[in-house]
Amino acid sequence: MAAITTSKTIAISSGIADGEEIRAAFTEHQRELTWLAEFLTDDELMASACAADARHLPDNNEDEICQDCIGRWHREATILSALDLKRTRIAELSSVYESYEYGAFVGRQHPPLSLDKFELVVSESDLVRRRLDSLCRFVLILCGVEQRSTGDAALLLGISKHAVEAAYSSALESLEVIYCQVFLESYSCATA
Repeated sequence: MAAITTSKTIAISSGIADGEEIRAAFTEHQRELTWLAEFLTDDELMASACAADARHLPDNNEDEICQDCIGRWHREATILSALDLKRTRIAELSSVYESYEYGAFVGRQHPPLSLDKFELVVSESDLVRRRLDSLCRFVLILCGVEQRSTGDAALLLGISKHAVEAAYSSALESLEVIYCQVFLESYSCATA
């Protein structure tokens, strides 16, 4: 699948989108992208700025993007914008995770988030944001949702692979606790 072509828009059926179609896709998914930015930055104002950054695409119609790539491009732009705002804090936190020796997934292949855990992150995003630090939130999105390798996430974040593995392990362990708490609360409400 070719993601970029240098010719004019061929046809909608070809899967190639022009700049206007890309902007329409962003507008259609702006709420989700704003949620992503707010989850990563833990700041509504910063999230709005990140979403605005992701909206600004080049007006050069010769750089057309495959329609299948539009959503991924906007998520990537949102993540990178949020990372620009949080890079210093992530670097500070990485030193803490460098000494992190325990955890179920440190040094092993990490699993992506299961559907029920992803739904938990979305439905309980305020609680998850309060429980996870910036590094854990970024790694959770990069490795758990976007399914990037820990090496790729480390390269993007500018930290060690070990720190990424440790932060991801910590994030998964915290999600297990949150999942149990939410389950127990829903059970106690059902029996009351």
